[in-house]
Amino acid sequence: MYIVIVGGGKVGYYLSKTLLSYGHTLAIIELSKAICEKVADELSLPVLHGDATRIDVLEAANTDKAGIFIAVTGQDEENLIACQLAKKNFGVERTIARVNNPKNIKVFEALGVDTAVSSTSLIADLIEQEVDYSGMKTLTNIKKHNIVVSEIEILRSSPVHDKKLRDLSIPEGCIIISIIKRNEALVPNDNTLIREGDSVIAVSTPEGKSILHDFFVGK
Repeated sequence: MYIVIVGGGKVGYYLSKTLLSYGHTLAIIELSKAICEKVADELSLPVLHGDATRIDVLEAANTDKAGIFIAVTGQDEENLIACQLAKKNFGVERTIARVNNPKNIKVFEALGVDTAVSSTSLIADLIEQEVDYSGMKTLTNIKKHNIVVSEIEILRSSPVHDKKLRDLSIPEGCIIISIIKRNEALVPNDNTLIREGDSVIAVSTPEGKSILHDFFVGK
């Protein structure tokens, strides 16, 4: 796939190096002439010296042929404008922007950027998944759809231990999608008995995680 990357700094450099190893064809747009020369020499790929918020520079990078356009400069405004131009003027199907201020993620997405990525938010999410409620961990957090998939370990002290699903009043907004028994994932039904050692896989809203925790693990 042909990919255009805006920003040849550390993020752009290592991203380009990784994508090249996957067999993609790349072009980089960078404002600093010194960085352009360094990246071109070390990675042996076309690096354009110019401002990615200018139409003529995007044209020179053959942006219209790109399957993905990625802007990873240290300036949020530049990343946003470059992605907007790539999508609206060159018809790029997928745009990805680095967001240095996590508060700008929703703004970027509202203004047409397909994926806004904040390293700060990613690190915070990783910490949240590792340091979670006791007996419960987050498997995935789909923020775009306000969905959290959690795994809850059932102990003998659990309020639901030795009970069938039909006898439980599952909290509103929570869905049980699987129960893992002895390393085998089962699709639960009303007669499924929850026992010590089971792991319950459930879907909820982010706000519903604490309710789910109290229901299966206890307060």
